[in-house]
Amino acid sequence: MKSMEIFFNPHSVAIFASMKEGKTGYEIVKNMVEGGFKGKIYPVSQSGGQIFGVNINKDFKNLEIDLVIIAIPGQFIPPLLEDLGSRGVRSAVIISAGFSEVGKIEEEKEIKKIAKKHQMRIIGPNCAGIMNTDCNLFASIEVRALPGETAFITQSGALGGAVLMMAEELGFGFSKFVSYGNRCDVDEVDLIKYLEDDPQTKVIALYIEGLEEGRRFLAQAKKTVLKKPIVAIKAGKSKAGMRATSSHTGSLAGEDKIYDAAFKQAGILRVEGVEEMFDLCRGLIYYPKIKGNKIGVVTNSGGPAVLATDKLEELGLMVSEPSESLKNVLKEILPPHVSLGNPFDLLAYGSAETFTSTCKVIAPEYDAIITIFVPTASMDSTVIARALGKVKEKIKKPIFASFMAGRLVKEAIRELKKYGIPNYETGERCAKVIQKIYKNSR
Repeated sequence: MKSMEIFFNPHSVAIFASMKEGKTGYEIVKNMVEGGFKGKIYPVSQSGGQIFGVNINKDFKNLEIDLVIIAIPGQFIPPLLEDLGSRGVRSAVIISAGFSEVGKIEEEKEIKKIAKKHQMRIIGPNCAGIMNTDCNLFASIEVRALPGETAFITQSGALGGAVLMMAEELGFGFSKFVSYGNRCDVDEVDLIKYLEDDPQTKVIALYIEGLEEGRRFLAQAKKTVLKKPIVAIKAGKSKAGMRATSSHTGSLAGEDKIYDAAFKQAGILRVEGVEEMFDLCRGLIYYPKIKGNKIGVVTNSGGPAVLATDKLEELGLMVSEPSESLKNVLKEILPPHVSLGNPFDLLAYGSAETFTSTCKVIAPEYDAIITIFVPTASMDSTVIARALGKVKEKIKKPIFASFMAGRLVKEAIRELKKYGIPNYETGERCAKVIQKIYKNSR
């Protein structure tokens, strides 16, 4: 089994750490046990005893270990790695901090040297751990990720934790999560190369503060984006941001314009922040490509549709009028007062039937459709969501939704998700996602 594969699909995991309540080891074992890891869990600590119904091993000499998670003081790590390496352990995650990020560069080099000697791969040090929701591996100090189809790789552990908590509230899931910290060995290049062929991952999302091997990264990214999209947040845009970045993980942030140009060249989709990352990943999971820039807007509410239309045109997308022949078809199927222009405003007649019949007949003339729906208290938005899901399967065109808002549409949004229709709080956010995917498709 290759060492990168062992990180994400180990049969057994040993955790070297203090198992006292509130300590890192305690949190990791709790995550692993409560998360339902399918392999063997070996807590290792001099304290002995039990934790979450699992025996704590005072020694590891007789254990068969695939992956080790290390959260012990820095000075004890080199001898432990020597011992593990000589016993054939090939994959280690070092959570412990206090290395190059605080100027202890030699100590980090020593870890690297030992790993190289034993052909061991290391994630970290100074990281928050890894997750694979497919096999319930939650070897991390962060909140357990929900299952999903986006892999998230982050240089910052704390930002990773915040993203996981926000994702939980949004009901957004991940296939893999990796906080890689100081990347003394495994870096973003190794990770995107591995994820390129990962069947559970449809989109790769990155948070980067700086790259040490820019050319190598871009060469790999160019290959990976041919198979699946990469979305990146690159921190350290401003002068102050660049200063903060270099003091945070010891990264060289580099000139932002260079990153911008390089990302464009490699086909990496750059986003401003976490909210935009979620929006784009949600769209890309279902629609990695949008062929053209003609967008149809179907709505039961004029105001939000006008705002969406303004945003679409501002972003260079076309909200073109339907052809005369299409107008004639719409006249036949829609009530008399309905707008036959684009946006197609169904007014109070916006039922499941009129939404779906409109989407069906306009589909041949448009490359993607935004459906904006604002329910009254008496309307069942779930019925409309289900109808749109069924029509999407027939027309084979991307449908984006903006069901507005709050508790009246909560169930409907779950229904849309079942059919692979991403929902956004506003039509403007739909527009931004469509524009990014369309530009990337070109």
